Amino acid sequence: MGTTVPNRKSLFAAMLMLVVTASSCGWLDSLSARSELNQGVAAYTSKKYDEAIEHFQESIEKDPDLVRSYLYLAIAYRAQYIPQGTSPDNMDRARNAIKTFEQVIEKATDPVDQTTAMANLAGLYSGMGDYDMAKEWYRKRLELEPDNPVPMYGIATIDWQLAYDETGMTGESVEFLSEERSAEINQLVDEGIASLKEALEIDPEYVDAMQYLNLLYREKAKLTNEEEEKRTWEREADQLALRALELKREQQDAEAEDRRRLLAGEEE
Repeated sequence: MGTTVPNRKSLFAAMLMLVVTASSCGWLDSLSARSELNQGVAAYTSKKYDEAIEHFQESIEKDPDLVRSYLYLAIAYRAQYIPQGTSPDNMDRARNAIKTFEQVIEKATDPVDQTTAMANLAGLYSGMGDYDMAKEWYRKRLELEPDNPVPMYGIATIDWQLAYDETGMTGESVEFLSEERSAEINQLVDEGIASLKEALEIDPEYVDAMQYLNLLYREKAKLTNEEEEKRTWEREADQLALRALELKREQQDAEAEDRRRLLAGEEE
């Protein structure tokens, strides 16, 4: 009995059926992945982080190319992390968040997703006390957003914290610093000042940057042995603190007026 050879029409029909079936499965998986993503967002909003994580993981399994699922998964991991906590479970959450944020950067084509991941990585490393890595991620973010003052501010706050921890509240610890260490702290302070000055060139009304610039000027005052230089730094710090306070009040007044106009139904 001879073997029946399928004709071309039969082969084409069979191949078409396979393509349609595969396309349908892919479409259904994509739809299901987005449903899982939406359920995860709802759970996250309700602070049900474990449930949210399960939904985001399921979403990724169904559609490994859905970048937002990775982003929200990483954010959910970070939400469970307690800064400065060193328990094994807490460190696992930090590592999971870091790994997943790095996947976002690798997979994302939207710069907003990438910079969001970078901002979170900087925050995570700062919370873990790894300030060098935190500043590295702030700098990477600046490569994508050179005109964004926020990463500049982030670098400066770390520099101030590192300096303040060694100089003390009133500079009482400066006398115990070696000459070499004092020079290193001065470099940190100078880096922070340069970062904040650049941030304020971009946004002259950036109150938080102004406040930290005031604090870094006070670090310069602590670190110098020259009385005239010390008074100069303190005077500049006082002027900045006053200007920051005035600007903050102006912004609060403007916000209050905007709310009043909105409630009154007044047009701009």
